[in-house]
Amino acid sequence: MNQRHYYFDWLFLMAVSAVLSISCSHKPANFSLGADISFILQNESMGAIFYNVGGKEKDVCQIMADHHFDNIRLRIFVNPETEKGYSPHQGFCNLEHTIRMAKRIRAAGMNFTLDFHYSDTWADPDKQYKPSEWEGLTGQALEDKLYEYTKDVLQALDEAGVAPDIVQIGNEINHGLVWPEGFIDDNAKEENWAAMAGLYKAGQRAVRETLPTSRIMVHLALGGENRLCRQFLDYLLKYNAEFDIIGLSYYEQWHETYNDLKANLYDLSARYGKPVCVCEYGAKSDNIEKINDIVRSVPGGLGFGTMAWEPVQALFSFADDSMRMAFRRRTPGGEPVKLIANKEILNLYDELYTRYKRNNGNVSPENNPLPERTFKQEETIIGADISWLPQQEGNGLVFSDKDVQKDALEILKDNKFNWIRLRLFVDPSAEGGYSAEGYCDLGQTLQMAKRIKAQGMKFLLDFHYSDTWADPGKQYTPASWAAYSGSGLEGQVYRYTFETIRKFIEEGCTPDMVQVGNEINHGMLWPQGKIGDSYMPFGVLLRCASAAVRAADESIPVMVHIACGGQNDESVAFLDKIISRDVKFDIIGQSYYPRWHGTLDELKSNLNDLAARYGKPIIVVEYQDYALEVNKIVKDIPNQLGWGTFIWEATSPRWGGLFDEKGRTTDKMNIYPKLYETL
Repeated sequence: MNQRHYYFDWLFLMAVSAVLSISCSHKPANFSLGADISFILQNESMGAIFYNVGGKEKDVCQIMADHHFDNIRLRIFVNPETEKGYSPHQGFCNLEHTIRMAKRIRAAGMNFTLDFHYSDTWADPDKQYKPSEWEGLTGQALEDKLYEYTKDVLQALDEAGVAPDIVQIGNEINHGLVWPEGFIDDNAKEENWAAMAGLYKAGQRAVRETLPTSRIMVHLALGGENRLCRQFLDYLLKYNAEFDIIGLSYYEQWHETYNDLKANLYDLSARYGKPVCVCEYGAKSDNIEKINDIVRSVPGGLGFGTMAWEPVQALFSFADDSMRMAFRRRTPGGEPVKLIANKEILNLYDELYTRYKRNNGNVSPENNPLPERTFKQEETIIGADISWLPQQEGNGLVFSDKDVQKDALEILKDNKFNWIRLRLFVDPSAEGGYSAEGYCDLGQTLQMAKRIKAQGMKFLLDFHYSDTWADPGKQYTPASWAAYSGSGLEGQVYRYTFETIRKFIEEGCTPDMVQVGNEINHGMLWPQGKIGDSYMPFGVLLRCASAAVRAADESIPVMVHIACGGQNDESVAFLDKIISRDVKFDIIGQSYYPRWHGTLDELKSNLNDLAARYGKPIIVVEYQDYALEVNKIVKDIPNQLGWGTFIWEATSPRWGGLFDEKGRTTDKMNIYPKLYETL
């Protein structure tokens, strides 16, 4: 899986974008501002009454239309009133409720998108439960049932005068639909893809036969994940499935950075020649303009538009703010609750509409270049992990070099070390954590990072995503994260990583490189992220971690660290898998301890192969023995892809051995000034 393919993909995309920008630069194109407001009937049953910015009571659909929303999406469940359904008592989001809401959408002069979940409850990448009425059906019988159900719903809507303009065949179906028959993961075989495509095509056939002028949208929760989008869409096309619009969910904590979203939309529109739509995003004051502008900038007028997901609480404010939390727990039949249109947020949509209309829909691709992510080596890394230092100093140890007492960092710098690595635990003082005193927590690590920067050295931050040691034998989920699972844990990884990086930036000690996990060749955040038959759960967690670093500061290189120094088969299997799962990273980090990771010759062979195979810089980010030999092997990696090394626990007499038990430098320290002269 040669990474040079990325370069050629980029060239292809630039060529197509150039053609589109020339041929379509004067072509006006409509841009749709949409939203999913499927909760409205539930809100109103609990007393919600909507008022416009002028304080006048008005239908929520009309208020949105007044602010240039032109497309409303509604989800529909098969039997939401069942015991395990979405709405066991009221049956919200069933066909009857959908028809009622669709009539209000049409009355407000807006278009209508229908979102089939093909389940009695939520369908998303974590779950696509088969409807209870369909239990026991498989193969052709299941496809026939999906076809009949789809056709019945569409006929009912058409007869009611509210035929949808766009139909989604499934909701966020990148892991398939109607499980287990339609399930797709990273080990999917041809028959799995065929089964998934068969179900999709059953829905497609119903749409084409019943509403031939309606457009079909395929919906994937892969906003910034281009490789996975292409894999899914290519399989659909292989089995002669159709789609008129490519719809993507984009939530920052799950779907990469804004730059990743932009690159993906540009590529998909050019590659498949189809309009692209961000059909779900969480509307906030700080992202509405960003996301809409990205979609609007897609070359050739192929940016169809956006749909904010359930934006009511962003678009409206409670007249009595104390009702905000209480409202969520309300049951139907409550006292009226006044929700007033949020002028500030709705003005953002008004301004978008005005700007897009004024520009006649044109946003030149030349003014919106796709970002390139490249890093150059400034100097060979002579690095050390000294995370244990604050504990040693806390125990009264004083360091010296040639009988002169100095800060250990200063001694290392004097001996030509230029990078320091620090590990970070989530809550090391938690029960079962690394340190009751809180060593290697955020506060202690910030203090150390400031000392590193004060010495003019660079700093590698090593996220362990645990309260204690994370390594191939253990990757315990932090105690405070125990309640999170599935997408909840993925989101927590993103938030924690993003907020942590931003804290370092605010404190003036931005990491110069970040490791997302420590020795993660067996996964991270067990049990969810433990690698077994599938890399899929782990891959999502790792994507979220990487995206958070890049979202916090795009200039920080991201390292993936595995403990496979001399083990080529294991290294290649791991890296191929995470790349296939769309994990974005810049640097390959390896641990090398001979007792676990092979001979020096095996280390050399592996690192040279990885450099040639992936074209990424390589760092031996942990080693203990053979300092001269390990550094020479890394230095000699072809094409200047050997960036350097970090000796592990340099201040520990047991591990790094550069200082003795009294804090005095040892003869091993003398290696590094000599090593520096050879690099």
